[in-house]
Amino acid sequence: MKKIALTFSALFFTLISFSQGIAVQGLARDANNTARTNASVPLTFEIYYLNSSNNPVDVYSSTSTLQTDAFGVFSHVINLPNTTETQFSNHELYLKIKEGATEISNEVFKRVPLAYAASNGVPTGSIMPFIGTAAPAGWILCDGGAIPIDSNTLTLRTLLGSANAPNLQGMFLRGTGTSPVNSQDGPALKTTQGDAFKSHAHADNFSIPNGGSHSHQYNDYRMNEASNGGDYANGDGTDGFDYVRNTQNDGNHSHAINGSVSANGGTESRPVNYGVNYIIKL
Repeated sequence: MKKIALTFSALFFTLISFSQGIAVQGLARDANNTARTNASVPLTFEIYYLNSSNNPVDVYSSTSTLQTDAFGVFSHVINLPNTTETQFSNHELYLKIKEGATEISNEVFKRVPLAYAASNGVPTGSIMPFIGTAAPAGWILCDGGAIPIDSNTLTLRTLLGSANAPNLQGMFLRGTGTSPVNSQDGPALKTTQGDAFKSHAHADNFSIPNGGSHSHQYNDYRMNEASNGGDYANGDGTDGFDYVRNTQNDGNHSHAINGSVSANGGTESRPVNYGVNYIIKL
C-alpha cells in the first residue's frame, strides 16, 4: 500500500493570517521513497492543543484531496474560521496531517517572538476602548450581550463566571483593590461601584455685625392731664400722636441666622470624556 513519507525537513507549514489561512507544503513519497508524482492524495489536517491532563482538544479539522506536481510536491492552504484565532492566543497548537489512518506529521506551530506577539495579541479577558460599533474578530462588545457558546469562548466564560459579556455602557474602568495614594477602595473584581460625592463643606459669607447696646424710639400719644380729664392730647391741648418714647435698652447682643446654599449643577459628577465602546477579548 502506498503511503506518504514526510520528514520535518520536507514538510513546511506557516500561518499566513486568519483571513488567508495556513500554508502547507510537502513532498509525497511512497514506501520505496519514490516521489508520488502527478497523484491525487487525500489528506486530513487536524489542529489541536493539549489540556492540563495532556489530552488533545480538537480545534479544527478538514480533509482535502491534493494534487502533487511532477516532483511529488503538494501545496495547500487550510482556511481557518476567525473563531480559531483565540485558540492561537490562548494555547500552544499542533498540526497533525494524516492520509487515512496513517499519521504523516504531528508538529507544534513554531513562531518567532515577533510573530508570536502579533498572533497572541492580548490575553483572553482583556478590555480595551474601541471606536467601532461592531467588535473585530476575536472580540465582543461589552454591552451585556450573550457570549457565543463554543470551544473558543469557554476560557472567557470561565473567567467571567457568566454567559454574558460585562455591560460597560456609560461606565469608566477603575482598578480593583485599595489605592496606595488615598487609601480608597475600588470595586471588587468583576463588580460595579455606585457613584458617590466626597463629603465636603462650603465656605459661607453669612455674618451679622454685633449691634451693641441700643434702644429704639417710637411715637406715642401725649397725655394732657390739665384738660379733658386726662385724655391723650398734643401739648397745645389738642389730640395728637407726637410724643417720642424709647424702648428699654437691650444691651450688647447679636442675632442668629438660618439658611442654606441652593442646589446647582447636573445629575452626576464627571470629568471631560470621549465616547467609545469597550470590547473584551475572547
